[in-house]
Amino acid sequence: MAHSSNSRTQLNRHVHGRLKLSLTGYFFISIVLIGVVIFHVVVDRVSLFFPILGMAVGVAIGVAVSLIYRITWDHGAQKVISRFDKISAAILGLYLIFEIFKEEIIEHFVHGPAVVATSSALLAGIMMGRVLGIGGKIVRVLREQNLTD
Repeated sequence: MAHSSNSRTQLNRHVHGRLKLSLTGYFFISIVLIGVVIFHVVVDRVSLFFPILGMAVGVAIGVAVSLIYRITWDHGAQKVISRFDKISAAILGLYLIFEIFKEEIIEHFVHGPAVVATSSALLAGIMMGRVLGIGGKIVRVLREQNLTD
């Protein structure tokens, strides 16, 4: 238990506030979207197959998108920070195009009421994948600085 508490303390102390806010936002958005998926599965009697597949694909996309964030240690501030570069901006642009057209893309594979449940699951997965990918990078940087186990 002390190990978990120590890691949480290090995260709170050594991760830039904007980065923590982004991760918290992604996490809560994914929870709300999972609620939307559950609602549509129950109310519209949608099969779980496509929403689960959408969630899995979304997590993979989210982890891949998290690669655009350069998570580094700021020696002056003694905090983990994130930076963008030109490649990151290009990948983000492609990601935004996908986000705009995701329902049209999903409609090629899924039809009827399952479209909303599947696209919501995909987006929830993307948000959760971003949390996992960026969170993993933060932990790696903290380990490099010998601030966590």
